Amino acid sequence: MTFDLHVYDPNDNPYMPLRLQDAVLNLDPGHFDFLHPLPVFPTHGASPVHGIAPVVSDAGLVDDDAESLLDDIDDNSSEALVPIEDHDFPSYFAEHGSPQRLFHSHGSYSLPVDGDEMKRQEAQHILLRMIIGSNHDVSLRELLDNNPKERKVVDLCAGTGRWVLEMAEEFPLVEFRGLDLDALPTHNVRFEIADVTERLRFADASVDVVHARMTCLRADMIPRFLNEVARILRPGGLFLSAEWGVCPTLHPVHPSLAQPQVYIPKTISFYNVASSYVPTLAPHIPQFISLTGSFEEPMTRRRAIPISAPYPGVVPSSDLFFVSEVMRRITRGYADALVAGGVVRRGDAEAFKGELDQTEGIVCIYQTVCARKVGSN
Repeated sequence: MTFDLHVYDPNDNPYMPLRLQDAVLNLDPGHFDFLHPLPVFPTHGASPVHGIAPVVSDAGLVDDDAESLLDDIDDNSSEALVPIEDHDFPSYFAEHGSPQRLFHSHGSYSLPVDGDEMKRQEAQHILLRMIIGSNHDVSLRELLDNNPKERKVVDLCAGTGRWVLEMAEEFPLVEFRGLDLDALPTHNVRFEIADVTERLRFADASVDVVHARMTCLRADMIPRFLNEVARILRPGGLFLSAEWGVCPTLHPVHPSLAQPQVYIPKTISFYNVASSYVPTLAPHIPQFISLTGSFEEPMTRRRAIPISAPYPGVVPSSDLFFVSEVMRRITRGYADALVAGGVVRRGDAEAFKGELDQTEGIVCIYQTVCARKVGSN
């Protein structure tokens, strides 16, 4: 198949034409494997993220309020859900930026929540599913096909809801919940508006799988978040994490891999600023999980996804160029979103996009982690 991304219907998703969203990529899954440590910014030092280290006690990984939080947990499966009336919605959102875009009016989420951002995230989801070949990096069938009507899956930071909706189609007898700062209902999926940094509305040991992708959580939020994940998971349940690395780097065969800051300085500078507002804890997620004391040894996989033209040392193919072009569009859209959110200056974003357009071999690292809660189900 020839992937022509430059000709599409005006009503299409600008990041990925509709006619290509069901394409099958002919790529070796191992082609994207990144076997090196995740890159971090030298200016952040050796501490975990932004100098914030996890606090560990004999009880596992906790934050200042986690112990009192866990003391308050009862056995109720759900707190009362209050529907939001139409007249309440304006208070949840605000428009700003030039051109104006829609943002949450509360919380620390720095990306827009408008139609263009939903299209960008949709294209990203579809492309990642194409690359991985599935919506999950580990097989969930053995777990979810065993008494499926008794199984429950929770998707935290559900975003567009595409992952949980597709999973609900794959496992129609399983109960699915999607939690985010905005939500919509459908079939065997119930979406709830929720802040995942607060107590989750699920009973102890009541969930079989917790999925969390691109959470944008700060380091100080992670202890409470992971303690809640461990609390609601049944023994033997799975926690699935998926996050982008802190910053792009160069393809593993690139001769400048050891010094990306020299070869792609505008890219590194852009993400150094962006990560302060749209954080990712990908390099430290396995460590944080282990420190809870609630999980078996986490399994980690990292993939180098091209966001610029593939490096010449890599065997080219139409499939690989398709991946790199879609990701380049997605990444440029991410830069525009951060400009609208006041996170980065337009000049810095344009310099980064120019480097992206003119440089071969830039990749983002996509990390997935699977951790099984101790005990047997």
